[in-house]
Amino acid sequence: MNVQVDVTPIAAFKWHEENAQKLRKLRDDAGLSRKALSEAVGVSVAYIQQLESPHLFINKPKKPKEMTVSAEVLEKLCAVLNGKITSLIWDIDCISDS
Repeated sequence: MNVQVDVTPIAAFKWHEENAQKLRKLRDDAGLSRKALSEAVGVSVAYIQQLESPHLFINKPKKPKEMTVSAEVLEKLCAVLNGKITSLIWDIDCISDS
């Protein structure tokens, strides 16, 4: 079943370790380094590292209690990785309406 989800009105999504694992798998499957992915998306390598390893950055002294990622960055990640934005966020396989 295909479900289309318009993420345009959503500014940011909560980001957890489960999302990080999905992102790492998509990046590995695409054969991209963190540097190559960061350049293609237009974010820093450090930000890709944070997305792939949120447990290293949240709930630490002077760090946020939770991590979020913008819909814009997610859409760019998915475009580069030929992934689906909704499958990075929810445990479903949907087609992005972006």
